[in-house]
Order: sequence, then structure tokens, then C-alpha cells
Amino acid sequence: MSVVLPAARQVPASLKAVGAVRPAGGLGHLRDKLTEQGLAGLVSGAMRMCGVLLTWRQHQSLVSVIDQPRTRMVRAAFPRVQYRYTLPYLSTSLDWEERWAALKSHYDFVNKVFAADFSRRVMDDSLEIWCNEAGGEPMSVSLQGLCPVTRHREGELTLCFKLAGVPIYKMSFSIVRLAGLNLAGVGTAGRAAHALYIGRVQGVSGAMDAIRQATTLLGDIAPQDLLMSVLTGLAGALGIDTVLGVSDGTCVSRDTIAQSGSSFCYGQFWARYAGQVLEGGHHLMSLPVAEKPLSEIAAKHRKRTQRKRDFKRQVAMACEQAFRAVMA
Repeated sequence: MSVVLPAARQVPASLKAVGAVRPAGGLGHLRDKLTEQGLAGLVSGAMRMCGVLLTWRQHQSLVSVIDQPRTRMVRAAFPRVQYRYTLPYLSTSLDWEERWAALKSHYDFVNKVFAADFSRRVMDDSLEIWCNEAGGEPMSVSLQGLCPVTRHREGELTLCFKLAGVPIYKMSFSIVRLAGLNLAGVGTAGRAAHALYIGRVQGVSGAMDAIRQATTLLGDIAPQDLLMSVLTGLAGALGIDTVLGVSDGTCVSRDTIAQSGSSFCYGQFWARYAGQVLEGGHHLMSLPVAEKPLSEIAAKHRKRTQRKRDFKRQVAMACEQAFRAVMA
């Protein structure tokens, strides 16, 4: 197992070009909605723009954060990023104010914590965090983004698991301030101010055979669990001790998932990490995750369980070091 942090690449010509273009304003956004979705899209967009106008100062404070040096290229490349909170974002249970606060806190955090070229490397998919080889097959995890490029609203960053260079599993998330979310019954005392909110854990369509192969190559560790280990490494590097996740009913892409026939269950997945179900369909996990004592595991499975735990712990530690290398 090794950690790879490649040398910074040159900015692609496409990104240089968009960086020179002034981001489109509200009228440009409405024009795009009419072109893409017809009259219904225009009406929906107009209603959301009215909401923006009614909270103009709030909106401008978000824009000013995104336009800081470390993330201004994001808005240059994806002008709609400033409006992402006007639609369901991260979770369908978050209201307008919570979505705005989550988006603003993410970009504020990135500007304060990560290195100057962080956003560029993420957008360029050149930030490989973990890699390994088993059975002659290379596996890796890179930090991708931004979700605006694929119009997903389940988070601003995506951990992508690749087998032989081909994406097969993704985990999308944002870095949010806990105080900006209405989490009933959750005290913030003793917790870090920020949390990682996971809005998507999803296999790539048509990759089921590759997912099974990767699970076998990882010694019966599924790609989504490997991604959780990588995320744990990120949390360690950032000093974050709280992870939040969506439920099956509050996932922004639940309709698409239902159409795909996916059998993934968020509730069962979070339960593996001692997830606590909150009002609004949120799941809360505290780090480090409390593990079931080996004495409570069947004797014939203890050795395998310990091996898997050790491997995931090694992945988390290696990824924590990799993430620290891209912090300011």
C-alpha cells in the first residue's frame, strides 16, 4: 500500500479559458434553464432567483467567500455554484438557510485550510490520495470535484475509487459547520466546529462486476468501506470528529437511485459505523468509530475481522498523511 501525491500538473487549457470568462449572473442562469428544461425550468429558476433577491446580502456574502483566491476558479469554471443552495442540497431535509450555510461554510473552510492549488488539482482530478495493487490490478482513490461539473448536489467534493483506472464507486461530501444545521438533540459542546456531511455513497452504473472484484482484491472489504477509511483519514487531518450522512428517504438523488434498481441501503451502511438516527433523516457518526469487541464476534471470524480492521486503520493513517500534505 502506498500514498501518491503527484506533482502539480499544468492547468488544462479548458480551465484557463473558463477562468478568463466572467461568471454568468442570474439572467444567464435563467437563460440556461430555459434552454435546458423549457418553460417549466424557467419558471422554477425564476422563483429561486426571487428567493435570492429577497436574501441578496446573504447571497452576496456567499459569492464573496467563493471568490476568495483559493476557490475563485471554481465559480469561473462553474458559474452556477453560487446558486446550488437554492435547490435540494446534501439532503432534502435541509431548508434554504441550512443549505446556504452549508455551502458557505464549505468554501470558507477550503480557503482557510487547504493549499493554494487544492481546488485546481481537485478539478483536474490530479489529487490521488491512496493506491494499492493486488492480483496484478491497480486500485486507487482520488479526490475529485467539483460536483457542479456533473450537476450533482450531494456535496462539493467526491472521493472516487478506481479499479485499473476506471471509476467504480463514489462518495460525495461537503465540509459544514455544525452550528449552521438544525440538528435536534445534538449538542455541539466537546465536538469540533465542522463536520463532514456525506450526501452520496454510490456505485458507478454498470460497475457491479468490478465492485465485486475490488471487494475480493481488498480481502473482503467493499469499496464503500475503503472510502470511509479514506474519509476518516481526511477527518483526522482536519481535526474533525463528526460525520453526518443522508438517509434513503432524504438523499437528493433518491429518484435516480430508485430508477437504477440499486439495492444500497444508507441506514444499514451507517449502522456499520454506529450511526445515530436524528430528526430530519440525518445519521450522525462520531470519530473514532467505536468497534464491536472481538470477544463478541464468533471465534471463527475474529482473525479475519482483526485483519480487516488493521488494513482499514492503515489506510486511514496513510490518507491522513496524504491530506496533511495538501493543507496550507
